[in-house]
Amino acid sequence: MQITENNRILVTISHDEEIALRSGNEMMVQGRFEQAVQHYDRALEIRPDSAMAWHSKANALEALGNYNEALACYDAALDCDAGDAECWFNKGVTLKKLGRDKDGAACIETGVHIATGKK
Repeated sequence: MQITENNRILVTISHDEEIALRSGNEMMVQGRFEQAVQHYDRALEIRPDSAMAWHSKANALEALGNYNEALACYDAALDCDAGDAECWFNKGVTLKKLGRDKDGAACIETGVHIATGKK
């Protein structure tokens, strides 16, 4: 599967990676966060530089209350795609849950700037 924008290929996803991501997403919808992590790990075995898989795994870990592990995954996702506004926002929320309000606010602000195109 390819994700395109303005006739430009942004992401190419293999069939196996797509299945793992979709399975993880389905587990998230069902509230089965541990199983979601397993599916996202499978996607990362297939493509270790998948920002989407890192971000999704971070969301599942955050839902489980594993905030420090989630932060590491958000960082990995941002290493792959620093322009993911939602990932910056989610990282900021997680930092705030850890009592790191200033760092969290800075991440959220970065996400807002990316999303709105304003600096």
